[in-house]
Order: sequence, then C-alpha cells, then structure tokens
Amino acid sequence: MSQPFTAFLRQSVALKSAIADCLDNPSTKSVHRLRSSTRRIEATLELLDAVTDTEIRRKSKPLRKILGNIRRAAGAVRDLDVHRNLLKAYQKNRDTAQLDRTLVSAREKSARRLRVQIRRSQQKLHHAIEDLEIVLKPTLDLNLSGAELLRLTRTWFSSSVCNLDPQKDDQLHSIRKAGKTARYIAETGADNSKAVASLGARFEHAQETLGAWHDCLLLLSEAQAGLPEHSQTVDQLQEKAFQLRRQANATANQLLSSFCTQKALSDVH
Repeated sequence: MSQPFTAFLRQSVALKSAIADCLDNPSTKSVHRLRSSTRRIEATLELLDAVTDTEIRRKSKPLRKILGNIRRAAGAVRDLDVHRNLLKAYQKNRDTAQLDRTLVSAREKSARRLRVQIRRSQQKLHHAIEDLEIVLKPTLDLNLSGAELLRLTRTWFSSSVCNLDPQKDDQLHSIRKAGKTARYIAETGADNSKAVASLGARFEHAQETLGAWHDCLLLLSEAQAGLPEHSQTVDQLQEKAFQLRRQANATANQLLSSFCTQKALSDVH
C-alpha cells in the first residue's frame, strides 16, 4: 500500500534534516540528500494532486516555489560535484588539473549561494510545510493499492512525456526529469508491491542512462568554456558525450514506446 500523506510527512523530516546538514557543511552527500528530498516531496504532491479533489496544486504552490529555489541552488552544487568526479577519468591529460581548479572555485561559490538561499527560505519553508500539512489532513487515511499506484505512475509519466521529442536535447532532458519524478511516485509504495518496485527500478535505470549523458554534456560545456581550443580533454569529452547521447536516445525511445502506446494514452483520459 502507498500512503501519500505519511510519505509527505517522512519526506518533510528528511528535507529539514538535509537543510540542517547543508547549513553546517554542504558536503557532497548532504547536498545530494537535500536535492533529492525536494524532488521526492514534489513527486508526492503530484501523486496527491492526481488522487484528491482538495486543490493540492493550487494550495501547494507556495511550497513548490520555495522547494524549486532550494533545489536549483542545490543542483548547481551537485552538478559540480558530479562533474569533478567525472573529470577523474581524464586526469592524465595535461589540462585536466586546470579545469578541476575552475570547478573547485565554482563549487565554493555555489555552496555559499546555497547557504544564502536556505537561510532566506528556511522560515517560509517551515510555515509552508505546516500550512500544507493542514490542507492534506483529509488524505491521512488514503491508502493506494499496488495496482492503483502502478496505474497512476504510468499515467502521470505518459501524460508528461508523450509529446516530447528525444532528438532534441532539452526535451530529452525533460524526459529524464519526468522519469525521475515517476520513480519517486512509484517509490512511495515500492516496499509493498513487486510490480511497483520493478517499475521504479526501470525508471531509475533510465534516469541513470539519461543522467550520464546530461552530466557529460554539461561538463563538456564547462571544458569548452575553460580550456584551450585544441584541448585533449575537450576532444575526449565530445566523443564521450556523443556515445552517451546515442544510449540516452535509445533509452528514451524505449520508454516512449512502452508508455505512449494508445492504451497508455487512453489511461490519461
């Protein structure tokens, strides 16, 4: 069974803990926890919006706005952590150390901005969570079966991606983000349903494949901006990004063919 209200309460606690950790020390681990906590709450709100008539989307708008600001600030730090880790594969190149120093400096600035954003948002965030808890109380006893959660997850994903073209980078990235949300929706009940757990795992695998391409693409952009024109690192990253793009495109097409069939589309209506 999936209990969305309980999931929301649990995720709110995790978010507050991650915020405290980031204010103390915005480490790689704490920043990742913060970013994923905001996305999990947003996914649960999508689920609640799909199964209730309590105007969740409108009434959750203040919280969503705050979460979006925090997530973007955390995302800037998280991206740089990922890029520095990816860069280790090219550490034998002469120009890699130069780019790493640039990323370290950018990471320090982004971490400071994250702390500022958290301090600016913290009080409003707590109030928004408390207000929404009151709004969501009618859903306290809501329990979704595995079959219901499976249908809702599939329907949400298909309605989000079926008009997207994976040949376009921005829309391929949107498919990735939708898959991440769908994964988190499924994971609200994955412990109690093998079918839901399997669906969540499928979205997670797709998320990793599409994420590998997008992370490499962003690192390539940073390398092109910070390294000489005939950089060995840039050349190698271009080749890697091309390979990952093909894999991401294949994965996205598999998702679209699975979830955007006539049956999946009819579920939306």
